Amino acid sequence: MSTVKIRFYLKGDKVKSEETAIYGKIIVFGTLATFSTGEYILANRWKATNGLSKTLRIDKEISLKEHLDTIKENYKKVYIELSKTTTNITDITANDIKDYLNGKSKSEEDKTTILDVLNLHNEHFKLKVAKGERAEGSKEKYIRMAEVIKEYLNLKYKVKDFNFSKIDANFVWGLDFYLRNERKHGIKVGLGNNTTVKYIRNISSMINYGKKRGKVNSNPFNIYDEKIEDVETVFLTKDELEKIETKQFSSRRLEIIKDIFLFSCYTSYAPADAMKLTWNNIITDAKGDMWIMALRTKTKIQSNIPVRPTLKKILNKYKADPECIETGRILPLRSNAKTNEYLKEIADLCGIEKNLTWYVSRHTFATTVTLGNKVSMETVSKMMGHKRITQTQHYGKILDDNVKDEMQKVN
Repeated sequence: MSTVKIRFYLKGDKVKSEETAIYGKIIVFGTLATFSTGEYILANRWKATNGLSKTLRIDKEISLKEHLDTIKENYKKVYIELSKTTTNITDITANDIKDYLNGKSKSEEDKTTILDVLNLHNEHFKLKVAKGERAEGSKEKYIRMAEVIKEYLNLKYKVKDFNFSKIDANFVWGLDFYLRNERKHGIKVGLGNNTTVKYIRNISSMINYGKKRGKVNSNPFNIYDEKIEDVETVFLTKDELEKIETKQFSSRRLEIIKDIFLFSCYTSYAPADAMKLTWNNIITDAKGDMWIMALRTKTKIQSNIPVRPTLKKILNKYKADPECIETGRILPLRSNAKTNEYLKEIADLCGIEKNLTWYVSRHTFATTVTLGNKVSMETVSKMMGHKRITQTQHYGKILDDNVKDEMQKVN
């Protein structure tokens, strides 16, 4: 049993937007000190989850529980450090632990820059990608976030880096304004709400990693509370999917992109995952049915997909392709650099007016291919490699045919 104990509780007189502040108590050798976690929660949710100790299913509460666990571990680590330099450990008080952590935070953050924190995250993330634990696309995303901060610092502060301890609300909300109104994205100026929110959440996530590694002990981006707005899900109908399937392109370039896109529509695999598959991932069961079995790169969840006739046709098409034989893959390898441009070209040639992207393929799998054919949300979630069904609900869109069938029961 640990000598130092950390307990979390709600401080009733600290309320913000109907949520109550979460405070902590440090208890060691009969001494007590309190501290603010900087986090808030609805009082009824704190009670219902028994202080987040029950099994949690809401993403926000899961993240909050992980954050509180990190805080607890940080204070316990401080106690261990103090005990190494103290003749009589019973002389250590709760305030000693609190003061040590606060002093360490100020001292380290005075020397640490924001790019130090972001680069720490990215260097470690590169190692995970090299081991196959995370996707190459995710690495590129985080590298882009560091570049966004560099652009912001150069434009708004005329500096190449920024002291982490000086980041305040003006810095955070200034970044929000810069992204929405000033950052160039191709020929456009300013990003949309959802892209802006995702960028800042990614940066905040990178800083949280720095906290876990002890690089910094606070995250000034925790004050950012803008929300993702619901947007209309774009997916292909059965007729549109058939138009692409039956279209033959004289260009090998377009034909390959078409097949990779269709493969994604019928498996929900992101192109990066699809192009990693080899024939070792194709399994035939006792009944003679073929399956694609592999771990999703992003979630590390086992995802088993039955091979439909369209998939079998694509597999057979490239089985003897020299490019696939050389790489050992079931599909040709293509970079993401211009594939969205090729998809737009495919849409134009097929007479489809929708903006065709790789995301459309996952939406199509979740709606037209599975939910539209009465496959349960739970099964779809498993095939898509999601950790929580709420992730699937983001992709899943109830089709008019489903509504018609459900209302027929009422009739």
